[in-house]
Amino acid sequence: MMTCTELFRRIGEPYAAGLFSCENRSLFYRHCAAQAAWFDAMIPTEYHGELLYPCGNAYLHTDCAVISHYAKTYEYHDARMTEKLAASGLPSEDCEHALTAIRSYWEQHHFIGWLHGAPNYHRIIKEGLSSYRDRAQNTAGDADFRDGVILLLDAMERYVARCAAYLRSVGAPDDLCRAVERVPFQPAQTYYEGLVAWNLIFYLDGCDNLGCLDRGLAHLYRGEDLTAVIARLFANLDAVDMWSCTLGPEYNEITKQALYAIRGRRRPLLELRTTPDMPEELWKIAGEMLTAGSTNPSFYNDRGIHDMMADYLPQIAEEDLPLFCGCGCTETNLEGLTRAGGTDDDLNLLQIFEQYLHGNLAACPTFEDFYTGLCKVMRAEVNTMIDRLTERYLNCAANLPHPIRTLFTDDCIDRGKDYHAGGPRYTWTMNSNSGLINCIDSLVAVKQLVYDEKRYTAEEFLSLLSAEDPAFYAVLGTCPCFGTDDRAVDDMAADFTTQVYSGYKERGSVEFIDAFTLTEHQFSRYEWAGRVVGPTPDGRHRGEPTCDSVAALRGKAKRGPTAMLKSAARLPQKLAMGMTVLNLTVAKRVVQNPILLRALVEGYFEQGGLQVQVTATSADELRDAMEHPDAHRDLIVRVGGYSEYFNNLSPALKHTVLERNIHEA
Repeated sequence: MMTCTELFRRIGEPYAAGLFSCENRSLFYRHCAAQAAWFDAMIPTEYHGELLYPCGNAYLHTDCAVISHYAKTYEYHDARMTEKLAASGLPSEDCEHALTAIRSYWEQHHFIGWLHGAPNYHRIIKEGLSSYRDRAQNTAGDADFRDGVILLLDAMERYVARCAAYLRSVGAPDDLCRAVERVPFQPAQTYYEGLVAWNLIFYLDGCDNLGCLDRGLAHLYRGEDLTAVIARLFANLDAVDMWSCTLGPEYNEITKQALYAIRGRRRPLLELRTTPDMPEELWKIAGEMLTAGSTNPSFYNDRGIHDMMADYLPQIAEEDLPLFCGCGCTETNLEGLTRAGGTDDDLNLLQIFEQYLHGNLAACPTFEDFYTGLCKVMRAEVNTMIDRLTERYLNCAANLPHPIRTLFTDDCIDRGKDYHAGGPRYTWTMNSNSGLINCIDSLVAVKQLVYDEKRYTAEEFLSLLSAEDPAFYAVLGTCPCFGTDDRAVDDMAADFTTQVYSGYKERGSVEFIDAFTLTEHQFSRYEWAGRVVGPTPDGRHRGEPTCDSVAALRGKAKRGPTAMLKSAARLPQKLAMGMTVLNLTVAKRVVQNPILLRALVEGYFEQGGLQVQVTATSADELRDAMEHPDAHRDLIVRVGGYSEYFNNLSPALKHTVLERNIHEA
């Protein structure tokens, strides 16, 4: 009978062939062999005169059934494998044996959830990947770990060498050829080489995030203007539909070039870490880019994030805190030092609230009884979630290595441990919540209409709500709401949020998991979360999306942006270490005025806000884009922590963007 390795090799499945080529060795070594076979099978993509190489999305285009994956180590597509085996003409018994083997392996060794991270770009660029071989030789790990890391490095180097030879053969520019012949295996010597290396590392990692660009290249800058090269790097990330890049707070000319390079582009999600002394010129450029329609950059409170991380995880060394970057949509990472989820799971707070409301409102004689019981249920759900995540992380540590992230993340090689098994300097989980602000406004309505004013009995309230009675909804619309600088509402919001959030921090650490954290970015899941929830007292109808950030609910920020920002800043944002996202939609004239833009952002940060992302548009533009999509192909909006072309959104998400308050000042 033909071996699985030979059969997978014949049908063009290099990852699967490598995985079964050494079944007597450790899981870590087997996946190193699979990744090495993957790189050895990669053919250099075509070059079309770009400033960097590789370019575009060709790296990810493959007909393989088993593929390398940046977040999950690998993915398996059973239908594709079945089809390839059926068409192979190879003996049916051999095909059936191989299919059974890969299915069995996948069932036992696959990733649940999602994962984001950024390689240690700055270390690789300073030291070169060749130096990593010496570290591997001296690892605390066993022979399989050492041999696997070296096997993977060798395969990466062969691939880069093939790319360099190909570029020479097609007459690519000499500076590009010379750069690819050196980096990233040798230290970058020039700013341009640094950008070439950064691009190569991004592709070798599997295309995810760009880390801290200006900080990592500052030592190479000698006055060159490489804005066009950075724009090409950003275009590469955009082409593969990936994520973010961080700038500041050690501002330099590269910061400015990167800001200019984002003009009119939806990705990367450019994260500008702001400080009180950030140069006025950067505020001006940021406003220009927002006016140009990229929705970039978003703004991050550097001091607030520093203090949040130091308090939440005091074991983080002071010298590591500057490596903060928001990976994926904006999940908190330290570039090249962390294994953090992205996101691991989602807790639908509004669904929990709805179930509790219908099951307990009539039985609670006072609002305090109702509220205390709800908070108890929420904390129990948080604990159940953390138990589930703990089991998942420990299972992943035992059953699914991630060799590339192990190679690119400190201190995996030195510790001799895999990325999933306590190798990185820091490990934390990353859960998300859905429906927080909906819960807050719903609590306010229940308190006022059922308990304070006694306008409805519990039974009447629930009956009218379930029927989505128009007159009842009109009454709900008169209740106070979050995002209007109402101190009573904001105090309730802060207390409820603390009740939920503190459950994560209080769980402490487990084995190699340093902390359990959560993020308040909603991605596009606020549509999915809303589909399973009926009508709720915040005025939401059955199946409608939940909140898209910690801003006021859509259409409720009627007292202007300052009031809305003051309410959001009163939330205990530092308890959500994964990052708290706030969507702010304004007229273009607001961002055209750097003084006004700075006042809004810094005022929010001074009061405790941590992040704000801006969409500069008008209701007329959005309505016209709904009616004439072809005329607005380049319209970009911020959604639940990320940027997207308006035309790419579902109808429900388009309406959520249109329904936001668009602030004039």
